[in-house]
This record gives sequence, structure tokens and C-alpha cells, in this order.
Amino acid sequence: MRLNTFCLCCQINKQASMIDSFPDEKKKLAYMQNVLTRLTNLQEDDNSPSLYTEFQKHFTKTWGIAPKDYTELKKEFNQLMMDLEEELMLSIRESIDPLERALIYSRIGNYIDFAALSHVKKEELLSLIEKGKQETLDKEEYRRFCEELASARSLVYLTDNCGEIVLDKLVIRILKERFPKLNIQVIVRGFPAANDATIEDAKMCGLTELVSVIGNGNDVGGTWLPHISKESLSLIKNADVIISKGQGNFETLHGCGLNIYYLFLCKCEWFMRMFQAEKFQGMFVNENRISSDC
Repeated sequence: MRLNTFCLCCQINKQASMIDSFPDEKKKLAYMQNVLTRLTNLQEDDNSPSLYTEFQKHFTKTWGIAPKDYTELKKEFNQLMMDLEEELMLSIRESIDPLERALIYSRIGNYIDFAALSHVKKEELLSLIEKGKQETLDKEEYRRFCEELASARSLVYLTDNCGEIVLDKLVIRILKERFPKLNIQVIVRGFPAANDATIEDAKMCGLTELVSVIGNGNDVGGTWLPHISKESLSLIKNADVIISKGQGNFETLHGCGLNIYYLFLCKCEWFMRMFQAEKFQGMFVNENRISSDC
């Protein structure tokens, strides 16, 4: 996705808020000048998730403060969703279209994003899941998606957050049942990136027992094609169909032209503007049929 003024201002505000309580004004000024200098020297493949990761490393180097450790929070939300797994699978199987219901639940799981949201509330998540029983996917996109899967040989599933990955597992279970000849490959983050899912989360929720899962070799909160592993890049480029979860994957992938179906919630003002959506409204859109304005 092309960088824009809104995303640049968001980067600046995030960095400013992180140092707001620090007493050394001279050092703070120098730090923000470095941030602004970087933003005036953008590279062609820069994007919001890659800049955020770069600034996080700059913050640690400058202030000697390690990035927040999300390990326990990730376990907590993984377990929360695992506790609901049986109940949600029953709801999926009892629905008119189990695959559509599974995708909707998985999309709702995209709410579990500590990088995009200042507060992630369990009550809000459970409320969204309950409302999901009344939601549908875009009919035309879903029809095309199912038609393509019927003849596809390979699908790559790009995960996003912890907890959410449990709901991704439900989607994959249904996909394997409905399209038994489909080769499914899951790709998670290669290294910790906020609360994004890594191989450890995939193991915790049992996803690795269901399907092949690899890390993408990178620590950016997205799928930054020029910087992921050769194995991941090859799998993505050769996939017949790709499911991409979350805003970060959209921000790093949109514009690549691959056959990607993006599944996410609109969580920030720019995405709400871009898709003319309300906060937490779900999207199911294809890379090659999105408005050129996005």
C-alpha cells in the first residue's frame, strides 16, 4: 500500500507519545529530528509496518528500553480463543455455510491487535464474535473465492495476530474438509513483532498438527515481500490463492498484483476512510478488484 500523509503523521505521533514522559528535552528533540529526517528520505518499498519496526529499534538503541514483551498477553489471548474453540466450531458446523461463518469468525479475531489499538478488551471481542453470527461476506467476492478454490492446487494463508490464529485454525479445518486436494501452507511472522503470531503460537493452538506452518524470516508486522525468506517468497508467488489476514499484511502487500483475498477489520481512521467503513467493520476484498484509490 502506498504511504500517505495520514500514515506518516501517525508514525510521528506514535514516536512522540512514546517519549512524552521523558525529562531530557534536548535528547527528545534530537530523537524526533531523526524520525523526521527518516520520513523525509523514504525508500520505494517503505511502508507503515516496516517503518514502525525500524523506529522501534531506533527507540531501543536511543533510550536503552527494550520493546514491550507480549509473551504473556499472547498466551492469554491464545488460551481465551482456545477455550472458545469447540463452541465456535459447533456454531460453524450448524451454520448454512460453514466456510463463510469460519471466515467471519477469523476476521473478527483480527480485533486482537495491540499495535493498532490502544486498548484490546475481552468484552469487546466476545461481543464482536456474537454479532458475527449475523454477518456475511461480500457475496460476489465470496463466490469467486469458492470458485477459485475448487480448481486451485495451492493456498497460502498469511496469519496476523495471536488469539486470531486459533480462529484461522478453524478456517483451515473447514478448508481441508471442503477442498481435500488443496495444498495449504500457513506462514506466520518469523520473529516477534508486537503481538503477531509466530511459530510458538501456531504450536500452542495445535495449528502445526493440522497443516504445514513456517515463519517468514522477518520481524515486520506484515508480509514485506522484498525482505522475507526465499522459501516464503516462493510459496507466496506460486500460490494459486492467498488469504491475507490483517491491516499490516494489507499495508505491506497491496499493489503486488498477486491473487490475494484480504480479510481484516478496519481499525484505524485511514482504513475507515479508504474503505468508507465504520470502526471494526469487516472487509473481504481481492487484491485485483480493489479501487485504485486504495
